[in-house]
Amino acid sequence: MRVGILNTEKKSSETFISYKASGCLVENKKVVDEKDLQDIDALLICKNQTFSVVEVCEWVIKSKMCRSIPIWISTTEKQVEEKNIYLQLGVCGIFEDYSLEEIDLAISNSLNTMKPTQHMKMKEESMLQLDPLKLSLNVNNVTISLTKSEYYLVALLYENKEEVCTYEMLAESIFGKDSELLGESGQSRVANIVCKIRAKIAQASDGKKELLKTIRSRGYMLTLSE
Repeated sequence: MRVGILNTEKKSSETFISYKASGCLVENKKVVDEKDLQDIDALLICKNQTFSVVEVCEWVIKSKMCRSIPIWISTTEKQVEEKNIYLQLGVCGIFEDYSLEEIDLAISNSLNTMKPTQHMKMKEESMLQLDPLKLSLNVNNVTISLTKSEYYLVALLYENKEEVCTYEMLAESIFGKDSELLGESGQSRVANIVCKIRAKIAQASDGKKELLKTIRSRGYMLTLSE
């Protein structure tokens, strides 16, 4: 297994890379830019004082859009609100004051547990694929072009597939926490984006695919079950 290490502090990053893993993380790789995400099986983001919450969130979203890989965050800061944001974005777990060996073993155990579900995930990914470079959605080999907001919303729903994404979560993630487009205004805006996505999917699949389901009074859910 190859785990990417994303860290803004050079010394700390080199420590992770040079660490001789006792678990299955035997080929750690330093992540510098987006192209480094292509050949890793998991990502560990090392949060520090020079790495802002916004930057961490951006990397989580980039990683999720690029490839569906498990992500963990290592931090010495204890901020409950930050942890909630990371977990809502689909991060597998957060390590606080863990040793390198503990992080190694925890990630190794998680990756080994995930292996039996690999086949099912490959089947799901073949049914629906996202292309962040072209801002497009591929449903059963049919390419659907999306706007930036539409793509971002689908990506969020995909990373939380089979789970309800609330109107508040979607509006805050798309428009920003301090945006005026929250509350009822944000809900209407999100509903409008979903409506346009549904129309594009229906047109491409002759109305046979209903991937985005409305969960009344709560939000939306992406489902790949037939």
